[in-house]
Amino acid sequence: MVSRVYKIVLFLAFVVSIIFLLIGGYYTSKDTVPYPGKVVAGDKILTDSGAIKSGEGVWQKYGLMDLGSIWGHGTIRGPDFSAQSLHMMGQEMRNYYASELYKTPYIQLDAGSKAAVDARVISEIKENSYDYSKDVLTLTPSQAYAYQKIREYYQKIFSEGSRDYNILPGVIKSENERDDLAAFFFWTGWAAGTNRPGKDYTYTTNWPRDPSVGNDLPAVSILWTYVSLLAMIVALGIVVYIIHAYGFWGGGPQNPEVAVAIANAPITSSQRKAGMFFLVAIALFLAQTLVGGLMSHYTVNPLSFYGLDFIATLLPYNLIKSWHLQLAIFWIAVSWIGASLYLSPLLIGKEPKHQGLLVNVLFIAVLIVAVGSLLGEAAGIKGLLSGDLWYWFGHQGWEFMELGRIWQILLFLGLVIWLFLVYRVVKSIFQKGKEKGDLPHMYVYSAIAIVGFYAFTFLVRREIHITMADYWRWWMVHIWVESIFEFFAVAIIALVTVSLGLAGKEGALKVVYLSAVLAFITGIIGTGHHLFWFGDPAFWVGVGGVFSTLEPIPLITLVARAWREQSHMEKIGVKFPYKWPMRFLIASSLWNFLGAGAFGFILTTPVANYYEHGTYLTTNHGHTALFGVYGMLAIALILIAYRGIVKPEFWDERPIKLSFWALNAGFLIMSLGTLFLAGLLQLGYTTSATGGVWYARSPEFFNSPTFQLLGSLRIIPDTLIIVFGVLPLLYFLVTTITRRKEATIKEEELIFR
Repeated sequence: MVSRVYKIVLFLAFVVSIIFLLIGGYYTSKDTVPYPGKVVAGDKILTDSGAIKSGEGVWQKYGLMDLGSIWGHGTIRGPDFSAQSLHMMGQEMRNYYASELYKTPYIQLDAGSKAAVDARVISEIKENSYDYSKDVLTLTPSQAYAYQKIREYYQKIFSEGSRDYNILPGVIKSENERDDLAAFFFWTGWAAGTNRPGKDYTYTTNWPRDPSVGNDLPAVSILWTYVSLLAMIVALGIVVYIIHAYGFWGGGPQNPEVAVAIANAPITSSQRKAGMFFLVAIALFLAQTLVGGLMSHYTVNPLSFYGLDFIATLLPYNLIKSWHLQLAIFWIAVSWIGASLYLSPLLIGKEPKHQGLLVNVLFIAVLIVAVGSLLGEAAGIKGLLSGDLWYWFGHQGWEFMELGRIWQILLFLGLVIWLFLVYRVVKSIFQKGKEKGDLPHMYVYSAIAIVGFYAFTFLVRREIHITMADYWRWWMVHIWVESIFEFFAVAIIALVTVSLGLAGKEGALKVVYLSAVLAFITGIIGTGHHLFWFGDPAFWVGVGGVFSTLEPIPLITLVARAWREQSHMEKIGVKFPYKWPMRFLIASSLWNFLGAGAFGFILTTPVANYYEHGTYLTTNHGHTALFGVYGMLAIALILIAYRGIVKPEFWDERPIKLSFWALNAGFLIMSLGTLFLAGLLQLGYTTSATGGVWYARSPEFFNSPTFQLLGSLRIIPDTLIIVFGVLPLLYFLVTTITRRKEATIKEEELIFR
């Protein structure tokens, strides 16, 4: 019987965290950056809210978040359009005053004259000239001049293209669309430079850093960084005490003979068909790594591919970036779906009627969504979808949510079908009078949470403010991954380790409850660290700083648990049939500590995040957290399930062993040898006396010899990952997919007799 206290604490951790985040969202919606009804200079209307919102739609339609970023959110290999616009605004305003006051170019002014011009420009940028009562933004003559120059720049770059920024010629063919896009970019730059009414910091809390326009580290970041670090140390001490005082890592009985029985057990129809999900998952994994390799090539060789430049035209950077992200989500999700379809009948010992038929339906649905959404993204980015079709069938324009709305709806329905298939197998465990908080229940609850939280993506709508759209996007990108996925991962890992005889149920259940509580508290409220600089109120700097700094704590507990599982396997010996699948499971925990924990922790304090936001340090964290944690877990679940599906005589550990070492070695080299070093290099450009984010995302950085060297070295880890990591796995599945056990267990028949 599970302690009632555990259940209450888990429930409160989840509900209170959600309520807290929703209250923060409510206040955020009341304090967003205004879309000015009109932007005027004297009697002339330069643009209006309709054009700015239309430009936001252009930014989404052509997938420009996968070609650059806004307020730091988006692709790192390209400009941050808001930082770029703000810096250009300052440059052109200085040029205007140098010409008007001194009749000479700014660069030729003496130091005293430059200082006078600089002070005037910064003062004008910081002064908020938006009239809330009239809904009018009034620009000074110098700002109006800068607006026209910014408009001309974006007209040129999106019509003629830019090799430095991987922008193809004619990417946006309509002059009106380019005009609206320029208005949108100018608006993001204005919001990043002008102070909030009555405050001494901007709408984006002084991000991006750019001393030339008066943007530097806000004082509020320093205070909350100290508080965050203190909170982390105190909370870690409390958790360590709880773990040891209440025996959360108690061992319990081990029974490896159970693992042998499961590996050799007969299978049902739905379990056999789960094997096809695994084949598709690894095929999608291969596609994802191939486009990732092409993307890393474009990073240092923009718009070219070994003389075959038509490839860059056919597969532009923003398209393969979109595919790279979507394929990652698809193959990991497909592997988890397949694994749960295999595991569910084992929990109950049988499968219900027509389960195999319904699994076929789900399999077809998965293929349709995967292929349809990828083709739709290509059509949307290339401007082949007229009217609003780009939104429904093409590219929604948000990183990690690139797929068109129709495909998003179909994906959600597919997840609902998956949840239904899992539940109809295990529904007997929810009968009246039975315990509702055991390991199988936690597994089902986590599956419900995965489906439920994906539904929040539908709140990301075109008609709402961009800041609020981004707020809801992080409910999927952050909470879905760093809290709900964490819950699912812990639940299914515990279920697997207990089922395979590696741990006792009581100890594993305690770990699930503790890890879930910590993941909910730190992961849900910790979403605030993504809201520091995206036009959200400054209170997120405090909230997000404190709780996101606590996020590594549950990950530290997981890595300790991984070492326990490793020691258990060594005691069992070589006859244990799940040795290499469990190696991947342990690797997932270790990458969780390094990628999500260590690499995440160094980014989340407000001071650190202010400087690193929009650099390759974020990219490094994202790669090691998503693939290192959930990719490794996905492969582990595939192999654990497939070990029981394939005939024992055809189980071959050699390609699996090769894949394990190649994937982990390749990923470690990619992380520490390229992405992390590139991020540190970029940090120097951001923090330099005359630099800033605009400089760290400029051709000067991307074309620097050191960055070019690091980018060129990516071919080493990429080769390890693709050739020696993914291909052996795919080879193993392709050569054994016809050597699966026959489905000898009929519907409603017991698996273990």
